[in-house]
Amino acid sequence: MPLELFDQLSPRSCPVKVSLGSKMEISQPSIGIFYISKMLALAPYATRKNSKGQFEIRRSWIFTVYSASLTVTLVFLTYRGLLFDANSKIPVRMKSATSKVVTALDVSVVVLAVVSGVYCGLFSLSETLELNARLYRIDNTLNACNYSRRDRWRALGMASVSLVTISVLLGLDVGSWMRKAEEMNIEESDTELNVHWYIPFYSLYFILTGLHINFANTAYGLGRRFRRLNQMLSSSFLSEPKEASALKLLKMSTVKTVSTNTTMTPTALHSNLTKLSSEMLPNESAAKNKGLLIQTMADNHESLTKCVLLLSNSFGIAVLFILVSCLLHLVATAYFLFLELLSTRDNGYLWVQALWILLHSFRLLMVVEPCHLAARESRKTIQIVCAIERKVHEPILAEAVKKFWQQLLVVDSDFSASGLCRVNRTILTSFASAIATYLVILIQFQKTNG
Repeated sequence: MPLELFDQLSPRSCPVKVSLGSKMEISQPSIGIFYISKMLALAPYATRKNSKGQFEIRRSWIFTVYSASLTVTLVFLTYRGLLFDANSKIPVRMKSATSKVVTALDVSVVVLAVVSGVYCGLFSLSETLELNARLYRIDNTLNACNYSRRDRWRALGMASVSLVTISVLLGLDVGSWMRKAEEMNIEESDTELNVHWYIPFYSLYFILTGLHINFANTAYGLGRRFRRLNQMLSSSFLSEPKEASALKLLKMSTVKTVSTNTTMTPTALHSNLTKLSSEMLPNESAAKNKGLLIQTMADNHESLTKCVLLLSNSFGIAVLFILVSCLLHLVATAYFLFLELLSTRDNGYLWVQALWILLHSFRLLMVVEPCHLAARESRKTIQIVCAIERKVHEPILAEAVKKFWQQLLVVDSDFSASGLCRVNRTILTSFASAIATYLVILIQFQKTNG
């Protein structure tokens, strides 16, 4: 890429400027996710456009009350329904002591994840402002203001597919439990009411899905910026510009002429070589501009790393409960699936449980994969910088590259759940072994208790 691209690194006027106050990235492609989160009690903020066509986002007390009230109401009704099923004459889901413990844990982890997500939206405003202010400056520097239509459709597609999937699966689950309740129904007993009391619990799944979408979109946005930074570094320093190709052809032509002209005098030979060397010497101004470009990219990489840290700190508790909920849900769903296989073998119920296992696996990937991709792009930067360091020879540029390389040696761009565990693909193997272990323990308890 020509060096003139460096002129584009100065801040430019974007079509949309965001003064942010939500626990997510708000940009032109992902503005739809913000409004979905607002309805799901995860973004209690109001937006308006000023005279310059810029978005201004501030706290909305109406949606703050709405978020808190909706969450408290759903949590209260969820535990009320749990107690109703446990104390009824014919429980639908809590038939044994083991199933009561599993169901209670299943419900509690969803409640904790939702409450922590709403809490992140209501509080931690300073971290949110810093996070999005950094993202805005980085977007200006990386010339990422003009978002493509593909990014907009990707964000809307992720939100739409997730919400439609959870809606269909919840409908199938309620239908399967209603059918089982009808089969268990006897005189003077309305077991279908037990299933109705679980509807507030199912409603919490929509908020939980919105929390997944928010985190995945923000983490993916950071990874996209790391990738953009790497592309700019590679195209600016590792790809051969047209001027260099032309100079290379000139060099080959001159050297060929010098080597084939045996009648050339020593004075003429020295003159030609001196002229060739002067043409190949780098322009001092260009070296300074390239050094400034390297410094700008180093500052952007450091700022992106701090954004990862901010996201890990602000979303840490919510991510921790999301991971725990995925683990316990996979254990509980597999447990109920095995129980059904060992008893009546209701095909409809078995298929629903299998779909729940796929959904919980997808939820886990929605958290792990964006974090893994962002961390991988961040680590790729040091490989590009090392390649640049081997290629450049100008003292000014070499010093800037060396400082960037030293900075990359000490940065840590891995996401974490409140510092308790790193969120990357290695956690998947740990989850697989833990699920198998806990599932065996639960089946053994079930055989002991009957």
